[in-house]
Amino acid sequence: MSGTGKSRLGRRFGVFGDLHIRFLRDHALRIIPWFLEPVLVAVWTFVFFMLAKKQRQAVAENLQALHPQWGRWRGRLGAWQVFWNFGLTYADALRCQTQTGGVDWALDGIAAMEDVASRKQGCIILTAHMGNYDLAAPLFAASFKRTLYTVRAEEREPETQKAREEEIRKKEQEFPLFKTLYNREGSMLAIELAKLLAEGNLIAVQGDRVVFEVTPMDVEVEPGLVMRLPKGPFFLARATAAPTFPLFIVREGWRRYRVIVLPEINLPLRSRGADQEAAELWATTLLGECRKHWKQWYVFEPLFVKQ
Repeated sequence: MSGTGKSRLGRRFGVFGDLHIRFLRDHALRIIPWFLEPVLVAVWTFVFFMLAKKQRQAVAENLQALHPQWGRWRGRLGAWQVFWNFGLTYADALRCQTQTGGVDWALDGIAAMEDVASRKQGCIILTAHMGNYDLAAPLFAASFKRTLYTVRAEEREPETQKAREEEIRKKEQEFPLFKTLYNREGSMLAIELAKLLAEGNLIAVQGDRVVFEVTPMDVEVEPGLVMRLPKGPFFLARATAAPTFPLFIVREGWRRYRVIVLPEINLPLRSRGADQEAAELWATTLLGECRKHWKQWYVFEPLFVKQ
């Protein structure tokens, strides 16, 4: 979407631009009452749904892969529902950031959560682009009373990246145990993450998007259905033998979220060759959660290949 033919102003107004982020964060949500928020979200969702042609097509195709019985128009309707929920979670995050609103939390998997907190060694939290992880991650760090490093990709546009970094710096000041690392080309991130795990820290990585320089791997999740996943999280988990816990976040209603923590995935030890077995374990877990909470799975790139 940020092709070389676009002007700088056009990019900043585009799908991946920063001007709408700054307008909502710095102005709109500070003056708009809560009862008008659904109207604002509906307008915002409609505009971006129309502009983001590639993204809405990718979402529709992913949903049709999750639900083979769906036709073309049902897939498009599902894509709209995903965009709509994304807008709602985005507004919730901005409300919390601007201190003009708050959210309530519920927890499924208390035993698994306590297991993570009690571990002395470093642990990997494997999650997905679902619910609102950016909103929850600082709270996890405070709850675990251990430093939590989240890994994220840079934004497509430099102005948007600058706006995100402004938000993240404020979060890190408010929650000293919350840190953010970027997966940049040539950054030797894997070595840094392995070192942090050896020191007993928590590492949160998202294992469902293949963007930019991320190395992909294909996993057959069902006969004839292949899911493309990032290879890095599985390589890290097996190379370090760090305990790995799946964690998902779903939006249940008006500013209400549920955190779902699953027991540790028993990944095989690292051996020569591909990490296929580890990826299959995660892919099966991911597929089950995404089918249940498909309206909140915010992956806007094609993820499935039908054979």
